[in-house]
Amino acid sequence: MGVKGATSARGYGSSHQQVRRHFVPLVKAGKVDCARCGKPIDPGELWDLGHVDGDRQRYAGPEHRACNRATSSRRPGVRKHRSASPVPQPPPTLAPPVRPGLDVDDKRWRKPWLRELRKVPADAVWPRLMTVPHPAAKGSLGVEFAKFALERSGRPLRWWQRLVAARLLEVDKSGDLLWETMLLSLARQLGKSWFLRELSVWRIHQGGRFGEPQDLMFTGKDVAICREIQRPVRIWAKNQPGLFKVREVNGQESIEYLPDGSRYMIRAKDAVYGYSVSCAVADEAWKVKPATIDEALTPTMVERAQPQLLLVSTAHRMSTSLMLSRRLLALEQLEDGDGDLLIEWSAPPDADLDDVAGWREASPHWTPKREKLIGRQLQAARAGELHDPDEPDPEQSFRAQWLNQWPQQRTEIPLGEDLLPPGRWQQLTELGLPEFGPLWVAVEDAYGRGGAVAAAARTEDDRIEVAGWTFADWDTAIEAALRLGEGRTIRQLIIGASMLSRVAPGTVPSPVPAGSRELRPCLALLRDLAATGTIVHEPTTIELDEAVLQARVKEAPSGLLLVPQTKSHLIRALVWAVGAAHKPQPMPTIH
Repeated sequence: MGVKGATSARGYGSSHQQVRRHFVPLVKAGKVDCARCGKPIDPGELWDLGHVDGDRQRYAGPEHRACNRATSSRRPGVRKHRSASPVPQPPPTLAPPVRPGLDVDDKRWRKPWLRELRKVPADAVWPRLMTVPHPAAKGSLGVEFAKFALERSGRPLRWWQRLVAARLLEVDKSGDLLWETMLLSLARQLGKSWFLRELSVWRIHQGGRFGEPQDLMFTGKDVAICREIQRPVRIWAKNQPGLFKVREVNGQESIEYLPDGSRYMIRAKDAVYGYSVSCAVADEAWKVKPATIDEALTPTMVERAQPQLLLVSTAHRMSTSLMLSRRLLALEQLEDGDGDLLIEWSAPPDADLDDVAGWREASPHWTPKREKLIGRQLQAARAGELHDPDEPDPEQSFRAQWLNQWPQQRTEIPLGEDLLPPGRWQQLTELGLPEFGPLWVAVEDAYGRGGAVAAAARTEDDRIEVAGWTFADWDTAIEAALRLGEGRTIRQLIIGASMLSRVAPGTVPSPVPAGSRELRPCLALLRDLAATGTIVHEPTTIELDEAVLQARVKEAPSGLLLVPQTKSHLIRALVWAVGAAHKPQPMPTIH
């Protein structure tokens, strides 16, 4: 199964594949040595048909894939023997492309509880990245919270604070909260601490709404800062001894709401074990370890009514994997609303340090005073005088604190687990599969930086054959997908939902949208088909092999989540095509 022109331009056309087929039985029999390192190619091990260095017209012979692709330092005419890796390794773990957000005019924001908030004031800016409204949302408690905060503190919420409250407190038709986790990220000194304090006080007044006392745990990078955030509320509560009991033991500060026993507690990030909480807030979560959340807090929230976890942080280059990994997953589901709620104000990765427009994108509340402050901070950074105890590089410190730019490199600890067990994909290789029957074709975008096409077909023995390719841009990917229909019927054309408008009107067959909701069950299906040997691919599916070896998934209550990687768009297209091809075919009705 192939796309015309997809491989020929890279030297892997039909003649290449014909030569490769000649070697397949020899490699399977263990009778071939690597033309690059000289060591045997084990049966079942991934291999490439290597060219002579500097000459794409001549073949050197079969090579270990690891040897063939470790070619960045080769010079024409020079061959270096390398140690072959006995197990194929995934490609380097680079960050996936940075995706664009949704503009304020996007129709998905047209919800009653967002109507007034879509009128962005002159001193504010719409988030660069924000998850779409929850699919089950019918309203929000945001206005109620804003009224509570005004009455308690005497200060109205800023526009950005009202927006965050409206999103975090979205409710379903029964009035129940929908978001279990929110990731909030913005630059420094914008009123984040004040907002979190008011939200915490509001939550401990909601025992009647949720049917049980509310225990809120507030932790973060620095317990002293957490205590300082709570301090004004402790003073306020001590003036109302009939309603509140205040405890001020160092490191165990708490405010208890006496009518129902709800508590607003402060604890150090390593001292949160042993509590069952309704709501947990991690401030400056970039320095909080994943275990603090995943092992100490999240399990205790399962049995509580409508629990919520708030991970709040300005960016930092030294971040633990907690914020980095959760942010990546949230970005993957930004347009589906089925994962975590992400709200982020940040400058784009390519923003210049002195670009005032970039400063504003990271600052949802803007004043001339703030512009002068950031300008002074930039001068200090360039003079090497911006002192950050957690970041020795002044420029990186400025980018994190004032542009809110998260690091783009992958975390050192891989997130999740391999999509397939090691070696399983190689075992599903079969040479000479006959082209048979209709195709199910899927096309997905890489956030404006390329496209991917995957095709699936049923074999005569009812297995599913797959193939996949990547392309430099979306238009080329769509063109290649439609060319598959020149020799075989395309039964279904599946398109990533966000790109449906980029398909020309009148395209045959009519495109069907797909997103994360279709992805989760299809990831599980792909695993099942691989385990039973019901999926198969030709030895020439080089790009697809790389993508599958790289693919990782994470278990979630809603199903498997695909961890973003450089070729995630090809995996999404693959599993959509497989899912469509696997659906039972309609049987003719006999009367």
